[in-house]
Amino acid sequence: MKNTAFERRSIFVGHRGAVHAIAGTAHPNLFFSASGDGRVVRWDTRTPDAGELIADALKSIYTIHHDQERKLLFIGNSEGGLHVIDLVEREEVRLLQAHKRGIFRIIPFGNERIICSGGDGTISVWKVPSMELERQIPLSEEKIRGMSISPDGSMLAVASLDGSIRVLETTDMNEIHRLTGHKTGAASVCWHPKKPVLISGGRDGQLRFWRTSSNFKAIQAIPAHRANIYGIAFNPDGSLCATASRDKTVKIWDAKTFDQLDRIDLKNGGHTHSVNDVLWCADGCLLTASDDRSIRNWSFASGI
Repeated sequence: MKNTAFERRSIFVGHRGAVHAIAGTAHPNLFFSASGDGRVVRWDTRTPDAGELIADALKSIYTIHHDQERKLLFIGNSEGGLHVIDLVEREEVRLLQAHKRGIFRIIPFGNERIICSGGDGTISVWKVPSMELERQIPLSEEKIRGMSISPDGSMLAVASLDGSIRVLETTDMNEIHRLTGHKTGAASVCWHPKKPVLISGGRDGQLRFWRTSSNFKAIQAIPAHRANIYGIAFNPDGSLCATASRDKTVKIWDAKTFDQLDRIDLKNGGHTHSVNDVLWCADGCLLTASDDRSIRNWSFASGI
């Protein structure tokens, strides 16, 4: 492990339930958090004691997505509801029953669509801003937690609790690959920004690497955590990767070699409960969200 110095810059508290998701904004200092208390709060990293309530969904929120161009916030709740918030007017403009069970992930699909993944084992594709349902695609008998669009937009990777990673082509949303390796369930997936590699994380605590240029051949597996890996995220320049786990830790990896550089845990000011999401800021800082009802802001300084 390289000697990478880091420090906790601030803690954001105010949610009355677990913080499940965080999302960035066009402003480098502003971000949103979503919680089991049903609330979405906007924070400024310069004033961590002054969170601003943006929406109250009245149900536990699992995921959020910020459409910066249209100034819309999409909220996925624990019962499959998809809330659309107009951030200019500060009001909810739509509430759609998108899934039969909770929505675990919302991602942009091009400039005019979003994709939601549900606990009912389906994904749904919605046109924005009309919110017309374009497609509802059944993929699994188990919940779908993670999704990621390839850098060129041609493929969608989907992580399911049945242990598989499904790869769909995005023209007709047909399955072109099914990857197996996480026997107890897959929870997260992310495309490497600089290499032809897909990375998946599972309940087994493993990070698995699949070479996209070789028909998604399995090339490596790392025992990264001691429990489910909920988040995988690369920093803006693609040199670092952060993973978040139910084992209460965040780990920082060299994106070239995937050597472990750092471990954030309770001993060095980390979280006391499961870490559910990670978000890199434009300035290179890292935000982490946890079941302990807090978000923490970390800065890293090293000659990596």
